[in-house]
Amino acid sequence: MEFSSALIEKAVNEISRLPGIGRKTAVRLALQILRWEESEAEALSEAIRRLRKEVRYCKECHNISDSDVCGICSNPHRDG
Repeated sequence: MEFSSALIEKAVNEISRLPGIGRKTAVRLALQILRWEESEAEALSEAIRRLRKEVRYCKECHNISDSDVCGICSNPHRDG
């Protein structure tokens, strides 16, 4: 399927790289994002950017965390 916009084609290609997302679903998602207010699309973009940049693995238990040591491991009341 070819689009009249290279930007839509690029978005569809990138979205379809996600697990379980085929090309038809990627097209639907890309077109839905186009219908959103600009602020909604920017919020999604920012959430993805921050997810990739700021989420890490806990240094102690290797669980997903927003900090170097997760809330469970850093809890002073936790029985180590």
